[in-house]
Amino acid sequence: MDAFRRHIDSVMRRQSAGRIVSIVRGQKADGQRFALVKTQVVWYAVRVIFEGSYAVEREEFMEESLADKYVEFKKRALEGGVF
Repeated sequence: MDAFRRHIDSVMRRQSAGRIVSIVRGQKADGQRFALVKTQVVWYAVRVIFEGSYAVEREEFMEESLADKYVEFKKRALEGGVF
């Protein structure tokens, strides 16, 4: 397990979250890595975790397909430098 995965796990241990459904990783133009972590309880939540930070952006969705679309959009936006 690499250092960034350990960071992701450490951040998620501090979150009140359901089970992890998926983790999508990417890298911004400036080299900073990020992860989009999709979790499920009754609804779905997507958390954006940045390398070196414990701050988390979180969005909730009632449908998994909407959470998946958000992950795709957010990944493209972060990798393309659009925030």
